Amino acid sequence: MPRNPPYRVGGRITLCGTRPIAMETQVIHIAGPGGAPYQLGQPMLMFSGRLFLGRVDPVQVSNRGTEVHFGSFAPTSVAQDEPRNIGALLFYEACGHIAHFHPQVQLVSFASSRPMPGVGDPAVQAAARVAAVERIGATNIQVTPTHSGLITVSGTWAYNERNLHQLHVALEEHRAVFRAVAIGRSDDWPSWLARLRRMLAWPARG
Repeated sequence: MPRNPPYRVGGRITLCGTRPIAMETQVIHIAGPGGAPYQLGQPMLMFSGRLFLGRVDPVQVSNRGTEVHFGSFAPTSVAQDEPRNIGALLFYEACGHIAHFHPQVQLVSFASSRPMPGVGDPAVQAAARVAAVERIGATNIQVTPTHSGLITVSGTWAYNERNLHQLHVALEEHRAVFRAVAIGRSDDWPSWLARLRRMLAWPARG
């Protein structure tokens, strides 16, 4: 299937017929070493506000800059202590950052086996990862048990119109969740859940 021709919007290249990834609503900020603007091929440092969540390292570039591989995510204690699973959000934000700032990249490959506290055993964690990456159109997905008892999920995500749309939808849904209660603010959960319960219990009008 032929690609739509690229065009330039605000200094960046995107695909005709696609909606650009909205960076103004992001809840995760991505930077390079020392907090400098991220350059392709550098370790990818991830922040929520001033909180450092961890880094994707290595980020390998190949095929004349058109392919990128995300290595392992090394979380900080802030990310490990977050009671919600933030893995999907971080992966979506990383893909969104590449699509927005480095549209010459046509393929992102990934492999992850990092333990996900609170998400169940390794098989359940792998199933959650598969569901998250399939949602934005990832293909060539492989699920591989390791000698350590973990399960690696790997695959590829291609830069195309359909996948960009799916990424946009998934990103906005996850961003809304983490804007409601920011990462590292688990103390706010009881009051936020109480408000949610009241909203759900409010009788519908009409």
